[in-house]
Amino acid sequence: MAVTITKKERAPLEPEGSARVGSVRTFLDELERLTPDRDFVYYFRGHSKFTYKLVPSIYRETGWIENEDILFKELILRCPTDFADSLSTFQTLVKMQHYSLPTRLLDITTNPLIALYFATEPSTSSHESGEIVVLRVPKSDVKYFDSDTVSVIANISRRPSTLDVREVPKDTEGFNKNQQILHLLHEVKKEKPYFEPHIYAKHLETAIFVKPKLDNARVIRQDGAFILFGIDGLKTKPASVPVGYTATTQGRRILIIDESKHRIRQQLESLGITKGTIYPEIEKVAEYIKALYLSHGAA
Repeated sequence: MAVTITKKERAPLEPEGSARVGSVRTFLDELERLTPDRDFVYYFRGHSKFTYKLVPSIYRETGWIENEDILFKELILRCPTDFADSLSTFQTLVKMQHYSLPTRLLDITTNPLIALYFATEPSTSSHESGEIVVLRVPKSDVKYFDSDTVSVIANISRRPSTLDVREVPKDTEGFNKNQQILHLLHEVKKEKPYFEPHIYAKHLETAIFVKPKLDNARVIRQDGAFILFGIDGLKTKPASVPVGYTATTQGRRILIIDESKHRIRQQLESLGITKGTIYPEIEKVAEYIKALYLSHGAA
């Protein structure tokens, strides 16, 4: 019988001029290049592969974004007690994200070492370097969980994939007379009956940074926040994070060398950042403890 030998997948070519990090120390050295500014806040996102984009999970599979409103309803339908409290749509999305349902939220953190932990996840077949994306956001642009703009963008999740605002007049009056926007307004008013019937096109078509309510142990442990993504005209196309928010040091991307990921994980553990501390759920803590005492020599 002929045997087919599969070649090891080659890692993609890294961008020129990237900062290649092989330890916690060299990572902190890179962070020293960041300029503190009281009017801005730094957020960090750790990817296990540098080819990953700043796109939320709901947009990573066509079937998910085309059925986002169905996914949203199905989880509540099947697990009603978990959503029995009167949660806003945004807080519902946070809980759904917690349970690994694809949403239009992207996790970020104010703690760079937490981001580093996620960037050191093994990249399996391609042996690809991870990346830390650094975002420098004006404090005035950061929203709180109860913001009206947050409510508007979050409730896009409840609308069907046919939502299309490309041809809708962008002036406030014309925009809010459109039937699709009226349906979206109806969803917003379910959680905010006092909401004025004015939705701005520019809000719908942006990605915003949101501070969540600290009622979730995982968010607390991970110093978490979220990027909430609107749409780019069509619901099936995500809005983009403003280019000006990218703050990689001196224009360089911070890559985490694949061969050094395990070593960095060990260094992070010595600093108290482990699977058992950033995932407070009992099953995650149990997995961490079990791994500590795994006998690699067992048959």
